[in-house]
Amino acid sequence: MANNFKSTEENYLLSYPYFLNYFQNLESINLENLVIGISFTYSWMPTILKALNLKNTEKVLFILNEVKKGKLIDEQQLTTLKTTFNNSLVGTSKLLHFINPKQYAIWDSRVFRFLNNVEPHKYRLEKPRAYIEYLKLIEELKNEKAFTAFFELMKQKVGYDITEYRALELAFFKGTPFQNK
Repeated sequence: MANNFKSTEENYLLSYPYFLNYFQNLESINLENLVIGISFTYSWMPTILKALNLKNTEKVLFILNEVKKGKLIDEQQLTTLKTTFNNSLVGTSKLLHFINPKQYAIWDSRVFRFLNNVEPHKYRLEKPRAYIEYLKLIEELKNEKAFTAFFELMKQKVGYDITEYRALELAFFKGTPFQNK
């Protein structure tokens, strides 16, 4: 898979390091950072941000700052974030990744399809438990013997430094799509 990846054909890769740097350069995340961050996150989505529910702002900011500090969140916290951001686990996962790319991977329909070999209907894709299991899978794959060679090749193909989570997610994203025959 890594050999078939061509970074010059991936326009969205240009914005990626800037999105990461935005959150990396913040000491902590405040409401303004949250609104800016979720807005640029949705520039990577096929849909617009229609619902930004700021009823639980303090709780949401607490969770996001914990993510920034390296804490893994649970299903309930993930559900709180999802409810805040367009009720979308996909959008939430992208924001989490931009905040902490070493512990959170991007989750979307193409990744789901590649890993599960079934259509990513919303009721499957949007389950917080599925995302938590995906993160556990990535942790397991990082420990495989062949991972180091794969990771080095992916970094070379992308053309700049990426995390292990990003390397695996990109491979899943670019993997052969499910063919329902």
